[in-house]
Amino acid sequence: MRFGVVPSSVRRDVLAWHGNAGQAWLDGLPKTVWRLQRLWSLRTDGPPYGGGSHSYVVPVRRDSGEQAVLKVIYRDEENAAEPTALQQYAGDGAVHLHEYDRETGAMLLERAVPGNRLKSTRFFGHRTPEAAWRRIGIACGLYRRLWRPVVAVDGFPELPAATEMLDLWRAEYGDPQGDARQSPAAARLDFALELCDRLGNPPELGIGNRDTHLGNIVSAEREPWLVIDPKPYLAERAFDGGFLLFMLQHHGPHSGAELLHAVADGLGVDPERLRAWALLRAIDNLAEAEGERDVAAAAATVDALERA
Repeated sequence: MRFGVVPSSVRRDVLAWHGNAGQAWLDGLPKTVWRLQRLWSLRTDGPPYGGGSHSYVVPVRRDSGEQAVLKVIYRDEENAAEPTALQQYAGDGAVHLHEYDRETGAMLLERAVPGNRLKSTRFFGHRTPEAAWRRIGIACGLYRRLWRPVVAVDGFPELPAATEMLDLWRAEYGDPQGDARQSPAAARLDFALELCDRLGNPPELGIGNRDTHLGNIVSAEREPWLVIDPKPYLAERAFDGGFLLFMLQHHGPHSGAELLHAVADGLGVDPERLRAWALLRAIDNLAEAEGERDVAAAAATVDALERA
């Protein structure tokens, strides 16, 4: 199995975010891929997929000739439990997990064919508001299906808790000398702390997804659409919609109260808890924004969610 070139985005981000540890992961990739292809009897079926930030992902074929995808991740808190979620989804609305390597966190996954991303799929009148609502409906339907209680399975990582995200924001935003107090979001940090308190006692807990967006849904034959690349957290249902609503508001074309209630109804969640999670994601984005244009866009998103 010939080792393909690591996509530039993966190399750049792993090195920027993880330094020497990231370099060690990159240096070990060829050996890891070679070991896994022998372990799972795989052969390369094309070049590595481009894009991404934490994973080397390459199309492969199994001994049977079945198409699959080998995904070797740089494990961190966000993605370490991806195999746990996929194992429990069991292919219901998401790609199947065929194999999992506990040593590295690598996975052998179902290959979704044709694999076109929902966000760029052309529906009839694809630039119209109606087509945008259709995409939103598909996404909400899938993420609603995927939320479910957690069943512990030996050998699979535990899910991090969404409440730990709230604790991190409390510590960051509550520090009067911290970087956040000098960021473009400084005027909104006290409000963000109030939101953290509101969300501190979730009404239920299950497998939530930190990274809900239209780019993580792809077309397939087994089902019309499947979720890929989940970032699972132990979370309430409304947590799923936090990033989805933020992204939809930020990029349009729909916005405001109509968008808020469409997502809340699609996910079956309390719109106020959904809005609170979306606002926290939007304020976090504003705190990290740089450049006049990006800051203005991030601030507009926060304003729109506040008014929704």
